[in-house]
Amino acid sequence: MPIDSGIVEGSLLSPNIGNYYIGKGILSVKLLGEPDFVDCGNVPQFEFEAKVEQLDHYSSRTGVRVKDFTAVIQIAGSLTIQMEEFTARNMGFALLGLPTGGPSPAQETIDVFSNPVIYGSVKFQGTNLIGPVYDIEFPLVKLSPSKALSLIGNQWGTIDLTGDVLFDSVAQTFGTAKVQLPTSPGANLG
Repeated sequence: MPIDSGIVEGSLLSPNIGNYYIGKGILSVKLLGEPDFVDCGNVPQFEFEAKVEQLDHYSSRTGVRVKDFTAVIQIAGSLTIQMEEFTARNMGFALLGLPTGGPSPAQETIDVFSNPVIYGSVKFQGTNLIGPVYDIEFPLVKLSPSKALSLIGNQWGTIDLTGDVLFDSVAQTFGTAKVQLPTSPGANLG
């Protein structure tokens, strides 16, 4: 089979080198009460971590207890977000005080700690060229700063957030992920 060096549409079935993944994308947040998502700018890190608590059961019917069942008793998820653009809105997430005028190019004022609990929807739109492209939306997330905000330094500054992914009782979901076929080089090769 000749090797095609061009970009081709692939398959989501394995094995397929077109399913290897180098992630890129756009992160947006829509706060409760806002009509639209707002782009967060350059986000070099966006991670989702599933947290599953299990309860193991062991049989006592033999000389050595053996695990014979595991039940899932709790599920949760968290987001790790690192933003590089120090907009008033992004700074508001770190300072727990949203700008008074909302997202705009004008001068803003942030009242520190005036919004200690910030809820919103988080949307990731994949833009990667390598691997499947995912669009993921979490409809209800509690956003909190996760690291100290460094305002003096010799490196690029970042705004680091944690998002607690909550179950949205209106949408009846924690979130959704939609995938598009990969268009990686050689994606049709197995």
